[in-house]
Amino acid sequence: MDSPPAQEVTELLRQWEEQHTQPNYDPIPTLTRIAEIIEAETENFMKKDPDPFDERHPSRTDPECALGHALKVMFKKDNFMTKLVNDYVRDTYYSRQNITGRDVHKLNVAACRLTLDLMPGLEMSVVFQDNEALIQRLVNWATSSTEPLQCYATGLLAAAMEVQDIATNFRDLNAMLVPLMLRRLHGLRNKNQDDKQCSQVTPPSQTRHFARFDKKRNNDIKCNGPGSEKNGEPDRDKDKDGGAEDMAVDDPPTTDPETPVKNYNNSAASPPAWGMMSPPPRPPPPSAHHNHETSSNSSWAEMETYVIGNIQIHPPTDATKQMLILRYLTPMGEYQEFLSHVFEQNALGLILGYLNVRESRDSRLAFEALKYLAALLCHKKFSIDFINMGGLQKFLEVPRPSVAATGVSICLYYLAYCEDAMERVCLLPRKTLADLVQYALWLLECSHDSGRCHATMFFGLSFQFRVILEEFDNQDGLRKLYNVISTLPILGSDEEESRVSDDETCAARQIVRHVCVALRRYLEAHLRLKAAQVSRQHGDSVPDPPPYKASKSSPEEIQEQIELLQSVSWSRWAPVDELLDLGGVSLLLKVVGYAYEWNFNGRSETVRSALDVVSVCCVAPRVQLLLTEKVDMRDEDLTTGVNIVLNAADGDIVPEPEVQKAALNVLVNCVCAPVHRAGTSTTRFSITGSSRKKTALKSYEDVIQKVWESVRTNNGIMVLLALMTVKSPITDADRLRGLACRALAGLARCPTVRQIISKLPLITTSQIQVLMRDPILQEKRQEHVMFQKYALELLERVSGKSKHMGAEFETSLANIHKANVVAQTRINYNERQLLQLVQEHLAARGLHESAAVLQREAGLPPPAAAAPPPPPPPVYTPSTPIRSRLSVSRGSGAAQRDSADPNTPHTDEGSPMPTVIRLRKHQSQTPGVGCLQSACEQKRSLQKQLSACPEQGPPPQHRVTLHTIITEYLYNQHALCKNPVVTCPQFNLFEPHKCPEPRGAWSVVGASGNVAARVWRRELGAPAPHRRLDTRLAHAHFAPARTLRLQDDDAYFTHTVFHPTQQQLLAATSSGDIRVFNLFTGAEENSYQVHESYIYHMQTSRDGLLLLASATTPWRPLSALWNMKEFELLFQLDAEEYVEFSKMSDDRIIGTKGETATIFDTRTGRELMTLTPSISNQYAKNRAVFNPTDELVLSDGVLWDVNTGKEIHKFDKLNQTHSGVFHPNGLEVISNTEVWDLRTFHLLRTVPTLDKSEVIFNPTCTALYAVFSDQDPEDRHQFDTSFRTLDPYDYSSIATIDVKRNIYALSVSRYGTQISVVENMGEYDQMQESCVKIYDVGRRRDHDDDADEDEEEDLAGSENDDGSDSGSDNDDDLASNLLRNAVMGLAEDGSSGESSREDNEPPQRRRRRRNPRRRGQQGGPRQSSDSDGEGDIDLDLGDIIEFEID
Repeated sequence: MDSPPAQEVTELLRQWEEQHTQPNYDPIPTLTRIAEIIEAETENFMKKDPDPFDERHPSRTDPECALGHALKVMFKKDNFMTKLVNDYVRDTYYSRQNITGRDVHKLNVAACRLTLDLMPGLEMSVVFQDNEALIQRLVNWATSSTEPLQCYATGLLAAAMEVQDIATNFRDLNAMLVPLMLRRLHGLRNKNQDDKQCSQVTPPSQTRHFARFDKKRNNDIKCNGPGSEKNGEPDRDKDKDGGAEDMAVDDPPTTDPETPVKNYNNSAASPPAWGMMSPPPRPPPPSAHHNHETSSNSSWAEMETYVIGNIQIHPPTDATKQMLILRYLTPMGEYQEFLSHVFEQNALGLILGYLNVRESRDSRLAFEALKYLAALLCHKKFSIDFINMGGLQKFLEVPRPSVAATGVSICLYYLAYCEDAMERVCLLPRKTLADLVQYALWLLECSHDSGRCHATMFFGLSFQFRVILEEFDNQDGLRKLYNVISTLPILGSDEEESRVSDDETCAARQIVRHVCVALRRYLEAHLRLKAAQVSRQHGDSVPDPPPYKASKSSPEEIQEQIELLQSVSWSRWAPVDELLDLGGVSLLLKVVGYAYEWNFNGRSETVRSALDVVSVCCVAPRVQLLLTEKVDMRDEDLTTGVNIVLNAADGDIVPEPEVQKAALNVLVNCVCAPVHRAGTSTTRFSITGSSRKKTALKSYEDVIQKVWESVRTNNGIMVLLALMTVKSPITDADRLRGLACRALAGLARCPTVRQIISKLPLITTSQIQVLMRDPILQEKRQEHVMFQKYALELLERVSGKSKHMGAEFETSLANIHKANVVAQTRINYNERQLLQLVQEHLAARGLHESAAVLQREAGLPPPAAAAPPPPPPPVYTPSTPIRSRLSVSRGSGAAQRDSADPNTPHTDEGSPMPTVIRLRKHQSQTPGVGCLQSACEQKRSLQKQLSACPEQGPPPQHRVTLHTIITEYLYNQHALCKNPVVTCPQFNLFEPHKCPEPRGAWSVVGASGNVAARVWRRELGAPAPHRRLDTRLAHAHFAPARTLRLQDDDAYFTHTVFHPTQQQLLAATSSGDIRVFNLFTGAEENSYQVHESYIYHMQTSRDGLLLLASATTPWRPLSALWNMKEFELLFQLDAEEYVEFSKMSDDRIIGTKGETATIFDTRTGRELMTLTPSISNQYAKNRAVFNPTDELVLSDGVLWDVNTGKEIHKFDKLNQTHSGVFHPNGLEVISNTEVWDLRTFHLLRTVPTLDKSEVIFNPTCTALYAVFSDQDPEDRHQFDTSFRTLDPYDYSSIATIDVKRNIYALSVSRYGTQISVVENMGEYDQMQESCVKIYDVGRRRDHDDDADEDEEEDLAGSENDDGSDSGSDNDDDLASNLLRNAVMGLAEDGSSGESSREDNEPPQRRRRRRNPRRRGQQGGPRQSSDSDGEGDIDLDLGDIIEFEID
């Protein structure tokens, strides 16, 4: 219901609509009454102390306020507003209406007054758009008209100049108006001073402002903030200032609603005492004070103008005139061309005079002056003059709390932008700086929301000055800055967030943004100081900049400083420790997590700044531990900090490269941290900071191990692998690759991760070498060099350190030229030196007489005296431990922290003996067989000493001997071997070395590739290693035996399964029914309606009595168990997406719902067990399965013990699609392309052929079928019209069988002799053709099969009595039966599951078979064999079978 003022306005507008068309209608009374109502409600609204920079519509600030209701009523009458703006403000209105005898001046005054009152709800850009005549008229009135029209015109002109386009178009007029307004302001200011001197004897009762609230005195209007920012000032727009504009307009699409939360406790709710002012105000005259302290209204009357202030529109007072002039000057202050008028007219002196609120007693006037001051502070010269004239001390005297104090906040923010001015501020006395920081900290805690934003941004810009930083810490600034966001409801509970409006939420997000930026700059400033301190402690001469000078660091320098702090012994660091104790790190992680649901233009900067703060804090082991702990996120399960960081790195939270880089930096600083920090290794840490809680204590090694484990558990390997191959955005892809590769190289120090990476295609198929060749963008070659560096480091960690560290991976013109130069070089050497080396070698081997003879005959000089062998050389006996010397080396900090290995023995400071023993062992190895490894170890050990002992000078070089030359020669030969082995026989110096070639996959005795030879050996009773070859041959050929079709075209096939009796085939359809076909006749025998929609999975029990079916409905998935005798529904499993029987028996059913697996009893349907993982992998197609013995369950990548219901192991997630299935041998798990070992949980191999494919084993586990299962129409795959067969022993490809239609499902018969394939053509909603084809396994396609298939396609649309084609005649059925028996015999012989690996690509298919030697490869018109073992077959299995049949 509308408020009484709104109802009165409605009535006035109704009367106006009825009367304004009359010839002699006078609108002035209506306009005047509406203006009085609006002014009265404006003053009531101002009493609530709204944020002065809040430019939103009053009804959005306070939905209950009467002003907002009245304004809404006004703007609903478009015809009245149009008449007011376009007609009533014309000076020719009466003459245009042919009305005489009336004063148009009075009408213009009333119209301008009402327009000025309505500005909180007006969009100025619309009012003045294409209305140059109105602006010209306002300029004339503002310059030459009488009051009050001159005052009102100035106020409207100020609103028009807020629009930058209008201000630019009328630049010449503004050049004339600015000096005029400044002069007028001087005159009003001087007049005001004279009036104050005369009013010293004014009775105290005249100062009681509430006594003046009568009908004649109209109330103040909403005051406005700084004008629209111009000249490209950074970060000064409406969004970033948290509502730094002030002309109240209702324009949600263009500006973010800002600062809606009002702090009633600061001013209006409780009468402020004089003691709240800072510094204390001058006491008022005693008589005036004591005579009016009897009532609270009198007390507030004394304080009102200090705290809120007021503006009287009618009649306009001198203060009103000055406020409106200042409003006009504010948007003009940022233009460079008007700055000369500012200095000529002494605008600074005027402003400083207004700041003395003690004398002016008008906080609103001081606020307008401060807005004008903020606009002028954009200019460096003015800012410096302002500081030199003592302006900073002046506005620090502005009382608080007050509206003017909020104006001080934006002046501080603008002042901090000018570094030269801030340097002069920092040179002020320390007491003044303390007052400045204290004032800004008060604004953080007690001001309006806009004041908090401005103060936060002031600190963010001024932390680069050390003197401000120190004063901020002295006054407990970090806690106050943290409290700005710690109490925000958007970071609280669900209940707190639900009570917040959209405008308040948006304003709170802006506050979070500014606080995160300030925290980042705060910690970066402390990081610079801490890094410089550490460098000086280690003897480096780091310049110390003056405390008043700004100090900045580039991102690269920040990363170097973090690495420096991580390379030294950790000690408490106050900023990080305090932020951690406050809970700041956890809160920032929540901000990153919640930002996924936020939608505002500063989201990217918010998340990036929060992650940068966490990145700096990661120098502390306590923070690294905190990242591995649970973070309580709203509306979600508990998640870890590492999971949040990984989501940010993957682009899930904010898809911005800068955010991804910040998240990767956090990961790098965690996973690449040194395992052993300099100093004692027994230092222990706890998250709580207490040394008494032994359960939380962690050493450096424990911390980094826990971080590695947490990154693995949260699928960090998959995220980093994906980022290493990223290609967009093209400008940041190289940097993202480099950071991801560095993080992966650091993570590879973990043995488990190293084993997994070694089996991935990144290493096994040399994908990383391909990535290392060229950058994504040639201009980013420097970032690509970083990627190459860490890629080589990753390769060394995974596959061992290589001898050559050059750019062998990059074939460039320079490398080719270098190789050419080396090839043409003629080698010359001194033969006398060779004889000397031989002589020394003979002496070293005890052949002293031979050595003496050689020395005498060749005239060699006597050998140098050798050092006694027992004691080690001085370089290997350091007086101080190796670990302490390593801590001194800061230049190699990054290499040290990244190359540390947890397997390396670690020694404490007080025990250098293990180091000496280890080094002596390297030196004392006897030369001989296998000495190349020893030489490599010696080389590494020597390099370590060189990098760790810069203060001791270079160690003595190894002496060249004949032994070292021969060793190097043999090492180079060994490096050229195609398949080198670690354990080599003794090298022969007279013959070139070559490691033995590996034996072929089928090199065992009897494993001939010729099928006739294998059959012949089998007939002779020879051992049978050929069974797998026969099985591979059988599963390389498939011939169609029968095609089944639906009689109706309303549905299509979705899934099939063979009945255990091998006499029927069950086919599910998209309409929810199951059709039963006879396998021998192809006739449809029965049809049962089991669901109402698409059935995508079926499974029968072993006895054929039960059937599980899963369907999807528009509202939920549904699974059910049916009795196949009468096809009765036994029970439903609601919401279960996928169900299947247990493996050993059919007494249990396992269902899948999301990441949760549930086990049911088959007889009763009772729920036996629910398995929900603690950390979900969120696979797209999770299907819970039993292992072959029904003792284990695999669901969502987690292995469960069925007996105890506990998690056993969580497999690393390396794909998004399939959770995995058990291999029938019970020893392996296949998850998409990854094959895991159940005994060690190691990654055995990756099989790219299985990508996004459903894996189906034949009953005897001699073949594996892979069917592409991603049937998304938008993501077609090259194999969606084909299926593959693989060897389940080594996952080598056998054949790729191509069909003409999309494959929806594949099933295998009980004995593996036949398969059924659902082949559909078309999309889900527009299916053109659907059929089920039955293929014979092992039978080669011939011309008859091709002819039958062509005939089927021709007759596909014709009617058939049994709904299918007859397939072939009786002779063909007999041949099929004989073939099945033969293949069953082969399958039973080959049930051991052994096979071999053949990975050649399938050759090109041909329509006709010409060369009988290639029959094993071609396999028919639509089959391709992936095996190369049958390349030389003269007589294959198909020929034998055909011969016997014939």
